Formats: sequence, C-alpha cells, structure tokens
Amino acid sequence: MRTWKEKAIVILGIYTVGLPLATFAASRREVPFTATEVVTWVNFGTALDNGANLLILNARASAIVTASDPRVAGTGTVTRSGVWHTNKVGLLWGSFHLSNARGTWDGYWQGTNSLLNGHVMMSLAMTAEGSGAYHGLVFRTTCTAFDDGPIQWTGCVVQDSPGARPYRLKGLRLDCAQETTGMLLDPLTLRPTGNKGALVRINILTEVGEATYLGRTTEQGLGLLDPVTGVSSMMGTTMPARGEERGVLRWVAQATTDLKTFPKLGQRRGVANAEVHFAGGTGQFQDATGRFSGRVAQIIAPTPTPALFHNTFQYEVAGTIRFSCPAEERRPGTPQSRYLRN
Repeated sequence: MRTWKEKAIVILGIYTVGLPLATFAASRREVPFTATEVVTWVNFGTALDNGANLLILNARASAIVTASDPRVAGTGTVTRSGVWHTNKVGLLWGSFHLSNARGTWDGYWQGTNSLLNGHVMMSLAMTAEGSGAYHGLVFRTTCTAFDDGPIQWTGCVVQDSPGARPYRLKGLRLDCAQETTGMLLDPLTLRPTGNKGALVRINILTEVGEATYLGRTTEQGLGLLDPVTGVSSMMGTTMPARGEERGVLRWVAQATTDLKTFPKLGQRRGVANAEVHFAGGTGQFQDATGRFSGRVAQIIAPTPTPALFHNTFQYEVAGTIRFSCPAEERRPGTPQSRYLRN
C-alpha cells in the first residue's frame, strides 16, 4: 500500500505531465492571428439619404488582406448593408469571400459604427468556413477600423471544429416594414443623384420558434428591402426564449419576395425565398457557421399609420450548422437531439 507521500508524488507527476499536454491541445485547437484588411468600394448598391438616416443595401467592395497566418491572407470581395444616422453611427452587416493559392474562405459578419473622440469607429465580428486546402477549418475574428481606414483583425483559426450537423427551425415571426423615401445616391460616388426613391426598413417585432440546439427561440433583427427589385438583406440574432445562458446565434440573411408593393387596404399574400447564414455568436456559438434556406409564406397588412405595414412569416426550414457545442449536448437523448429527430 502506498504512503500518502507516494500518492502525492504520483498525483503531482500526473498533473505535471497532463498540464503541458492540455496546454498543447488547447493551443493546437485555436491558432491566433492578426491581419490588416484594405477595402476599395466598387459599388455602393442601392443607397438612400432621407436627411436623418443613410440606408445602404448590398454595397460591394474588393479587399486585400495581409496576415500573420498566411492561410487567412489573400484577395477577396465584401458586401455591406447598413442603417446609419447621417453621422454614420448605426448598424451594418454583410458577407466576405477571401481566396489565395491554397484555398478560399466564405464568411458573414455583423457590426456597429460609433463615435469615439470625434472619429467614426467600426467594430464587427465575423466567422468564415474554409474550402480547398482549408476544408474543415473555421476562423473567427473581431475587427476595428477608424474613419474608413484599414481594418485590423484579431482572431484565430479553429482547427478541430466539429463537422456540419443538421439544423432545423420552425416558427412564426411578425415584422414591421416602414417605407422610407429620400434622395437616391449615386452607386459609384455616393453623391446625390437628384432623384427621389424609396427603401423599406424592416424590424422584427416578435418571433416564436423552435430550433435545433436552442429549443424554443425568440429573435431580434432588422433589414432593408428594395421595393423595385424585391431584394432584401437582414441581420439578426436567435436566442433561447428563456435567456441567453446557452448562447446567442447571429445570422445574416438574403431574400427576394414577389410582394414589391404594399396594400393600402386588406391583406396580400406572397412568398419569399430566403437564404440565412450563421455569423458566429456568443457562448457555444462563438465560432458558428452554416446556413439554411427555403420558401417562406408571408402576409403583408397595412396599419393605421401611413407607409407602415406588418409582415407575418410562417416557416419550417432545414440546413446545417457547425459550432463547438459541449460534449454532453452531442449525446443522443438531449432536448436538441429529440427535436432533431421529430
């Protein structure tokens, strides 16, 4: 029988051997990097200034990224939509595509513009999935820039992220859609064209749903719709209805609708074709990627307020998601697994 001293030596030996192994595993899973991104705007999309707000839908830019990790360096494209005050303070979101000789990355992001010591500071968070030589890898990063200068990244490449798993969502959502009129801006120079136009600003009012890995959900979000083309873009978050302890899932959506005009009386029914991409989040969803898509039934109804409408969506869609959920949530029999089998 070992003495207490011998036992202590054994325990200490296990601890001192296990500690560097654990440190090695942790550092191997997430490889940190820094990067600088320089963007050049090619087209500002559909842009509108109503004197109080600047609305931009699907602007496009080219990008050059230099990085401490060559895997996340290269050239690419960026899309951006946003709702700002005329001082450029507000919300923005979009997509990102990066490529180099070995592979590509496709990601989605959300961000804010704010004022800091007289300067406009952009802060955003993004996740991206790799392909080619980077297949199976995910990176996440936070980014900052001042006054439209170079964008500084601080992030990590997640090297052992779980593979794609099925994701299902069903729910009922009520949006408020408000038609905003103003001066259209030139898509190349962002200067006033002298022509008036309109964009529709969308805000999620309520949502009741149920989703894999989240259980019962609620959503928050906003977006823009071009009433001429029926193209819209949105950003939002999905969270458990009982609170955020399980994490918040961010998303960016692109959609088209056949309802391009709003009714003055009664209701109109239509169909929207939507594609939703995950853009990270908090907690277990901090490096989430994936997507789902589908056709969504919608009902638009006028309200007593002119140019204000209610848009009701009912949906049941399926797709895939990748994220580093705790091991116990991957076992069969959890509430998420039971919902998945329904």
